[in-house]
Amino acid sequence: MRLGRGAQALEQLGGIQLHRAEVKINGHPGKLVVYGFDTAASQLAPDLRKALPMPELGPGKTMATHVAGGQSATLLLLPGSGPRNCVAILIEQTADAHRKTKDAPAEWPGGLAYPEAALLFSAENVQTRTTLAVATTADAPEAASGRMDAVLSGAGWARMPPLAATPGLTLYAQGSRICAFSATAGDAPGGKTRITVLQRLGTTP
Repeated sequence: MRLGRGAQALEQLGGIQLHRAEVKINGHPGKLVVYGFDTAASQLAPDLRKALPMPELGPGKTMATHVAGGQSATLLLLPGSGPRNCVAILIEQTADAHRKTKDAPAEWPGGLAYPEAALLFSAENVQTRTTLAVATTADAPEAASGRMDAVLSGAGWARMPPLAATPGLTLYAQGSRICAFSATAGDAPGGKTRITVLQRLGTTP
């Protein structure tokens, strides 16, 4: 898969590519890339807005979309494992696919819905059978982790021992299936908690 202009901009800003894939966003085709940065999200946001370009990512706002020339780019900026790093998720689609994506309902991986959360989007990699969902909730990160633990445990998932000291990240397993859940506080005081569910079904081809 060739990198689009948005992904090239992330590399030029010093991002390290963590993942890229052809995906379906709410059922419609697109390209997804994930980059890690050794910079806090609040410090990186102005540079990202200029480079892509994007609408301003103000306090508490983590998602923005730019549509021009028949193409769309959606950026989701999330805090990383520490206060001085972050993760940027970039989704590139045609403008038509993006319009259809907005009208189509997002879906939780495997029906593992977080109660009363606002689902922002879902992405599916058909080849690897991996699904990503990102949402927000008014619950604090600790409470969010507890509520999702109840959802996963009730569905037969077993919590795995922590593999790394990543705050808010919990891994679960069910046979050959893996599910990762994270909950991170919003950037602004009183901001909503961002929750992410990543589920892989079976082994990667």
